[in-house]
Amino acid sequence: MIDPAYSVRGTNVPTNSEKPAVSLAAPYADGLQTFDFRRYWHSFVERIWIVAICVLAGLFLALGYLARTPKLYQAHTVLEVDFQEPSIIADASARMRSAFLASQEALRTIEQNLTNQTLLSRVVRSEGLAEDGGRALLGQSVATNKTSSPAQRTDSSETASKTKSETDVAIFTPLEEGLGRAMVGMVRPIIRRGTRLIDVYVTHRDPAMAQRLAEAIGREYIRTSIEQRASFSENALRYLLEEEQRLKANLQRSEAAVAEYKAKNPDALQLGGGTAATGSQEGSGAGAGGSRGGLVEDNLQDINSKLTAAKADQIRLEGELQQVEQAGNNVDALLAIPSISAAGRVTEARRSVTQMEAAITTYALRYKDKHPKMIAAKASLAEAKEKLRQAVVEQPPILRNALEQVKATQASLQRALQDQQGVAVNLNRTAIGYQELARQAETDRALYESVLRQIKETNLTKDVKTNAVSVIEHSPLPGSPASPRPTKTIIWGMLAGLAVGLAFVFGADALDRSVKTVDQAESTLGLPVFAAVPETTEEGRVSRLKRRGKALGNSNYRVVVETPESPAAEAFRNLRAALSLLGPEIERKVSLFTSALPGEGKSSTSANYSLALAQQGYRVLLIDGDLRRPNRHKIFRFPNAGNNSAEDSQPGVTDCLVGEADVASAARQIPAGEIQLVDEDIELTGEILTATGGQLSVLAGGRRAPNPAEILAGPFFGQLVTEAAKVFDRVVIDSAPILAVSDTLLMTPHVQTVCIVIRAGKTPHLAVRRAMSLLAKSGIRPAGLVLNRLRRSRGVGYYYYYASHGYGEGEGSYSRSYHRSYGYSRRSKPDHEDNGS
Repeated sequence: MIDPAYSVRGTNVPTNSEKPAVSLAAPYADGLQTFDFRRYWHSFVERIWIVAICVLAGLFLALGYLARTPKLYQAHTVLEVDFQEPSIIADASARMRSAFLASQEALRTIEQNLTNQTLLSRVVRSEGLAEDGGRALLGQSVATNKTSSPAQRTDSSETASKTKSETDVAIFTPLEEGLGRAMVGMVRPIIRRGTRLIDVYVTHRDPAMAQRLAEAIGREYIRTSIEQRASFSENALRYLLEEEQRLKANLQRSEAAVAEYKAKNPDALQLGGGTAATGSQEGSGAGAGGSRGGLVEDNLQDINSKLTAAKADQIRLEGELQQVEQAGNNVDALLAIPSISAAGRVTEARRSVTQMEAAITTYALRYKDKHPKMIAAKASLAEAKEKLRQAVVEQPPILRNALEQVKATQASLQRALQDQQGVAVNLNRTAIGYQELARQAETDRALYESVLRQIKETNLTKDVKTNAVSVIEHSPLPGSPASPRPTKTIIWGMLAGLAVGLAFVFGADALDRSVKTVDQAESTLGLPVFAAVPETTEEGRVSRLKRRGKALGNSNYRVVVETPESPAAEAFRNLRAALSLLGPEIERKVSLFTSALPGEGKSSTSANYSLALAQQGYRVLLIDGDLRRPNRHKIFRFPNAGNNSAEDSQPGVTDCLVGEADVASAARQIPAGEIQLVDEDIELTGEILTATGGQLSVLAGGRRAPNPAEILAGPFFGQLVTEAAKVFDRVVIDSAPILAVSDTLLMTPHVQTVCIVIRAGKTPHLAVRRAMSLLAKSGIRPAGLVLNRLRRSRGVGYYYYYASHGYGEGEGSYSRSYHRSYGYSRRSKPDHEDNGS
């Protein structure tokens, strides 16, 4: 029997409604920000067969690709681009081209030109690849030799060059153009990073043809560049010669016009217009006119500078006179004016005052104030200050006289400037025409000399065959195919299959919002997991009692009795121990099991938890609180459970709530043989091992209630729970899903412990959060979670990281051979505490 110290009959039971509400937002936020590596690892292990199938598919695709793809050989030629082209004359154009060649854009331009269709058509023509209809180039079998002799290639190149020089435009046949377009996909130039080298790769089925094309591309590019430079030089020289004749005629006309105008207007040179260079023929005249024109301009500049200085003096004196008027007779303010302070008499008087002050300072060190020398010195200082004041007062009239003189000087300079400007205007009218003619003549002469210089440079460089690109490494004959590479292709195929498989696995895991593991449930929902119940369908063989339907109910609801050695039974014993450690016994008498959605396993959890408590020696009442779909009468196979009319006549929860029955009369006690740990052989012999003497009573739903929510909203359910807590040691309530109906929210204020049952791999965590949010708004915080129906095929670590299934197996604990090992054939009374769990 249970210790009387644990009995709490007649004691008021504190419920959830008496506890302060606790916010659940913080644990949820913390759980969302954690990264569960173990979850993704086990998700990968769970669906590793998908990854394996994808890898095998990638392998077979790679093998198929290798079987269908022809072998390709790759020839390699290296080109070098110099910073500047070899040149005889380092002119501006050569420097500009060198600057361009030194840039990365030049390398990119050359790289793109190596795949130019025109260049590749030249290669087709120079190599004679169109003579056989292009079959050798396209990899088709031909009767002729695949390679041509160097002499034949030279002759064809000379013919192509001659055709271009005659027509100035390369004309290719449609076949040559088509073969050139076909070669674009065979050529791949690549710039080496950090160098001025360009690798030219040519891919072809025939290694000899690949080598031949690689050499021909580099050779034809260099030849094309030289031909383009020569053609450009010839066209430029032709244009320059024509321009030289035109500019020479223009220069002669300009010089003749300047000489004729100067003869008609000899005064045109007086303003300096004749200083413009008009050739060697006008040198003396320009020099004479330059001196006369300079005299007029110098006079204008001199008068302007003097007039500007006079205006500045006037502005300064007027400003100082304004300061004088504002200062009045204040000597210190007048001394702050620069002109007064710099006056000779004022400077001399200030020096005298300073000397007398220094003398008085010296006498003060030796004599007192009434000493004759001190009195004389002070009198001299007063006299000096008076002279200073008089000198300062005399300065304002002097400033006014100076202002009048400056104004008179400014007026005379203004008249002189106007006179000189009139002379300059008269001379300028005549010199304007001459200056225009002189500037035109000088411009024509500069253009003519520049064209002559360019003609000489172009004539020297037109026949020089230089180029900035050169071949520094010729292509050897390829010995092995470059594509496809079996090892690389197979590896890439398998990696691609692996990537697809991983993407599918992790994508499916990302779309799966269900709770799968203990750690995920605790981190995501912010509540502890009291027990992780594995899937009972994986338990294997059970006893014949499990298959007997006469006295026992569904096996999933009675695993602690039928398979006590199973991991599921151990999980319910862990749940029993975890709930017993939540606090004082008076605060954990009434427990409620619920779920967010139907089908989570709350009924089986509450039934097995009740059985585990009864096995520990408690008097337990299991209440079927799901008035919408009651099922306790089916689980425990009450008499007439299959007949609805007979079931209505049996009292249950509804009858207790409406006052037609009490708990003691409505509760049905389960026989001890269906509660205690039963061994198969002992059951057959009629010997039942009742180790602790616990009792289990079930309060079924009873008759169907037409309005269950309204019944539960009243005070009757609280009275029912209080009455049950007085009669029984433990009260376990199986309620309806929270999100389905409101019945559970009406029950929670009257219970002490609320546990939420979650079905692993099925229940969305958003649904559980919604249910917990509804409980939080009702002021209820769930005590914890029960993770139900965990699959153990993923491994022990995935089911419960610190669980060890089968621990103690073969040692007799909870095994069918217990009576044979220890000789138990009679009732024994071990301690009621949970030492065996």
